[in-house]
Amino acid sequence: MNFRKQIFILQLILIGCFISSTSLKAQKLYKTSWDKEAILYGSSAAFIASGLYIDSGRDPITEYSLSLLNSSDLSGINQGTVDRFSNSASTQSDYFKNGILLVPFALLLSKQGRENTNELLVLYTEVIAFNSGVTVFTKSAFARYRPYAYNPDVSLDLKLTNTTRRSFFSGHTSHVASLSFFTAKVFNDLYPESDFRYLVWGGAIALPAITGYLRVKAGRHFPTDVIVGYGVGALVGYFIPHLHQITKQSNINIIGAEGGLGMVYTF
Repeated sequence: MNFRKQIFILQLILIGCFISSTSLKAQKLYKTSWDKEAILYGSSAAFIASGLYIDSGRDPITEYSLSLLNSSDLSGINQGTVDRFSNSASTQSDYFKNGILLVPFALLLSKQGRENTNELLVLYTEVIAFNSGVTVFTKSAFARYRPYAYNPDVSLDLKLTNTTRRSFFSGHTSHVASLSFFTAKVFNDLYPESDFRYLVWGGAIALPAITGYLRVKAGRHFPTDVIVGYGVGALVGYFIPHLHQITKQSNINIIGAEGGLGMVYTF
């Protein structure tokens, strides 16, 4: 992720903070609160800042450092991908990464979704910000070379770019997984009885899997990169709305009554 994209994520955090300030008192399907949002947005910003700091102190890639790479040092599942390279597959994966940004807005087409607009926009920005923060930090901390760095047929100009050392884990896969699982989770919450839930969940599972396949085919990631990216994105996309979901109160209440206690059942 380049500097401009990191600034964009930080802007999303600020926008999310502003939106959340208008919905703190909402009692709907989801509930936002200053303390919870501060932790999520603050953690996202801290991850990004830490990643930038790590990158600032790292030496640039050189021809000598590339010459030290040996595919035999890779694990078995990763060794078979070093000879793969496809710009068309990389471009196709970009379509999934960019297109998924619009998918969650389909939730606002229904009355149920529009009644939770402010909350959903906060959660949407939090999913993008937190997933991006974790991804940026992990890429910077591990600094794993991409598969094409081992490929003698790939141009040296590409290998010497900063992105060559940002393989683990797959940001494309985690990004698509986070927003597809977010969409499926919210759809499931909005329409718990809908038969379309299975179709939505099927799409949520398939989209990041296809994206991950394309990233491996493109020579941008190892299989382990996309597996971990898939898992991280799915967890972020599912648990951020889950943590904000308003739980139903019990319909059995204990109240004070003359001469003792009474139990009230509400239905």
